[in-house]
Amino acid sequence: MSNETLKKIKNNINNEFASLFREADFKQYSFIPVNRQSGFFFVTITEKANKKDLSAFFAEKNIKEPLKFITVDSGSFQQLLDSFIAENYQAQAAEQPQNSSASEEQKPPEQHHHKKRVGEILIEMGLLTEAQLTEALMDSKRQHTPIGSMLVKKGFITVEQLKEALSSQLGYAYVSSEQLNISANVLKILPEDFIRENQLLALSTDGKFLDVGMVNPDNKKALNEIVYLTGLRPRVLLITYFEFQNCLSQYYSESRKETTKIIKRIEEEKLQFEVEESLWEQVDKELEDTSGNVAMFANKIISDAIDMHASDIHIEPRLNNYIVRYRIDGILRRVLDLPPKVETSVIARFKVLSRMNIAEHRRTQDGTFTIKYNGMSYDFRINTLPVMGKEKMVIRVLAPAASIKSEDKVIKLLGGTEEDLARIYKMTSSPNGIILAVGPTGSGKTTTLYSILKSLNDEGINITTLEDPVEIKIDGINQSQINPKAGITFASCMKAILRQDPDIILIGEIRDYETLETAISAALTGHLVLSTLHTNSAAATITRLIQMGAPDYLISSTLTGISAQRLVRRLCPKCKVAYHATREEAMKVVANKEEIEQFMKRTIYKAKGCFDCKHEGYVGRLGVYEIMNVTKEIKKLIAQSAHDIEIEEAAVGAGMKTLQKSCLGHILRGETTIDEFVRVLGTVTE
Repeated sequence: MSNETLKKIKNNINNEFASLFREADFKQYSFIPVNRQSGFFFVTITEKANKKDLSAFFAEKNIKEPLKFITVDSGSFQQLLDSFIAENYQAQAAEQPQNSSASEEQKPPEQHHHKKRVGEILIEMGLLTEAQLTEALMDSKRQHTPIGSMLVKKGFITVEQLKEALSSQLGYAYVSSEQLNISANVLKILPEDFIRENQLLALSTDGKFLDVGMVNPDNKKALNEIVYLTGLRPRVLLITYFEFQNCLSQYYSESRKETTKIIKRIEEEKLQFEVEESLWEQVDKELEDTSGNVAMFANKIISDAIDMHASDIHIEPRLNNYIVRYRIDGILRRVLDLPPKVETSVIARFKVLSRMNIAEHRRTQDGTFTIKYNGMSYDFRINTLPVMGKEKMVIRVLAPAASIKSEDKVIKLLGGTEEDLARIYKMTSSPNGIILAVGPTGSGKTTTLYSILKSLNDEGINITTLEDPVEIKIDGINQSQINPKAGITFASCMKAILRQDPDIILIGEIRDYETLETAISAALTGHLVLSTLHTNSAAATITRLIQMGAPDYLISSTLTGISAQRLVRRLCPKCKVAYHATREEAMKVVANKEEIEQFMKRTIYKAKGCFDCKHEGYVGRLGVYEIMNVTKEIKKLIAQSAHDIEIEEAAVGAGMKTLQKSCLGHILRGETTIDEFVRVLGTVTE
């Protein structure tokens, strides 16, 4: 059995079950309890284990669920058992080194030698070589750039490593990323020309002290000037030159200045909506008003989001104000602070655009609207949620219809390999059955299904979709939108669709048993059904379907294939830096010892940051796919209520790449980083 499979069995073991048994029980009956799932109690055994005796033993323990066995070879079983016993029955031995290390941590930290140069500190930390330092020093003098910035620029160290070294050198704590989310009121405390001249930022204040991030924290003249300008006592934190420059572009750009002017005009106007009696008069007026300050500001929020390739816009309440955040490449970024009273006008504007009730603040609402920008028509899905007595609004930016061409018959998987495409095409070649795209919200499931759908689109085929809402419009496909308020749900509409003589049906999401039941019925009667589901892996999808109430024999009869997917950020091709991973880094993405050694020899890349990628180190995203074709063997395992681990092992044996293997391929091809692997998938040991 592979080390990867052993890892997965170990990770699925619920240690709480150890309390039900004695240590001697595991050796006597040759078993390890795994977990309860789908009405069964799963245990790991060897081929020599007596299943009858074990079942009788479990009955004596008053465990009512029938047993399901995961059979492994004796060597693998011993490994798992040793680990299980060590974790659950040798606690005292395990705690000994922890106490020892804890005592070490309590020792006072070593005194830092502040006179050491940052280059020397980095060499002592093992992060830099003498040759690299010499090279960077020469370029630093030639380009008049600080040595630390030059080291980062050349990819010798990261920004975080530089911050640690500078903190050690200068004796100041460094600024966290959270502290760099600066409110609009704090930004106004210090003049912009003073900020630029002294390379510092006002971070926060409590009315008495002012936290200041400084590139040169020993600039006593600037500190005295802060006291004179503000009357506040400065508390110094270390900020790198890179962070300072990024904040300048974020908070003091021309675009930001324009936004600030619009906000100021809105504040001066004190725009307020009237009482409910004239509600729809206000709606009509607001719809016609496309040149007012509120309309201009709302349009700017939307246009900036499109320009920055944001997938979502968050307008969120804080204790004293509202903020605007964009989700870019899967990461939320704070872009704007809204002063009090302005947010009510902005939220009302978006509500009006989407035909929502602007007088309703206590209930959640949904809506949609469309705008044209740069010659393209963009659709937006909007949702409001009561939060802390206020309203939070999230706007999903949907792909323009023009981006999906119905005549393009080629399936496109963003970041997918030829092997991935071949497995997808094998799924779609079936005239009936169920194809599922699974993963968390924002993982590209709908985009994958649309790509499949347009490849199947033909004059001789009737394709009907049921969505909430219709996210991407494709010519030649009958796209229906549900309306729960009017009683038009996925389940009720599915019955109507089946009377529309469809060949292929797309369901936006399977949310309940009624919808699932209808989808299975459609697949059994000769239709190809495509849909999405929120699960963590392809194998876990089957467990989820059973938990929703579908019989395992129906799942095995109808399920054709599953595409589990994630999105990782793509390395910027202009600034990515080649290097060799350390052992600690390799262990995050590879489990096998031999594979770790091989991985360390391979050239991989890490993020650096440049002007083109706004110093992020990444541009755009890639898909990570786990595509499982449901073979006869897998159908048999499903019908037998097999564990996820067994199903996944069978799928891997049939050629499926796991999400981890797929992402590892991206790393080895220089397309993404170990950090992205860990952020999206966790480490392989988890």
